[in-house]
Amino acid sequence: MDLIQQHSHNFLFGFQGGTGKSNRDGAKTIGGGGINLRVFASPNLALGVAAKLYADGNTYGIGNNQYKTTGALMPLTGTLDYYFATGVVRPYIGGDAGVYLSNYDVNHNGKNIYTSDKSSNFGAAPRAGIVFALGKTVGIQVEGIYHYIFNNKNHQLTTGDLGNIDFKSTSRFYGFNVGLIIGLGRGND
Repeated sequence: MDLIQQHSHNFLFGFQGGTGKSNRDGAKTIGGGGINLRVFASPNLALGVAAKLYADGNTYGIGNNQYKTTGALMPLTGTLDYYFATGVVRPYIGGDAGVYLSNYDVNHNGKNIYTSDKSSNFGAAPRAGIVFALGKTVGIQVEGIYHYIFNNKNHQLTTGDLGNIDFKSTSRFYGFNVGLIIGLGRGND
């Protein structure tokens, strides 16, 4: 019996890298990464928290002037995952829900000319993937994810409370993540 299996609840810690792309016309692919921590409530069910960061930027030249924009989106979410198997290959479905923080900067000829206020919106993201166990406590995770980011009803920068979420007005983007996980939870005999 390995160390992880000696506890009544087992943990999974993951590091991910990935890409995302908005559903808007002309959107480009952006890069990102994240970490997550999950605890297995049963051999097939895990609850946890996740933090991801997606970054984007463009450079524009107009005459002798260079403009550069950079933006960041950071989902901070709770997670729920259901694993269909506990063997070497572990397909799963899951979801994230929480706050999505964002901001951006504009630079002119290398000098910052504008920094936006940080905004927060409620978001949710269904996921599906596969974990490939490389041993009792290490694995590779591959997943697809589709983010829904809801606007705020009062058009302010911060959500404030659940009553301010505008479920009819959303931004969406999809992503693909690959990562290393440590601690595979129960059922990995």
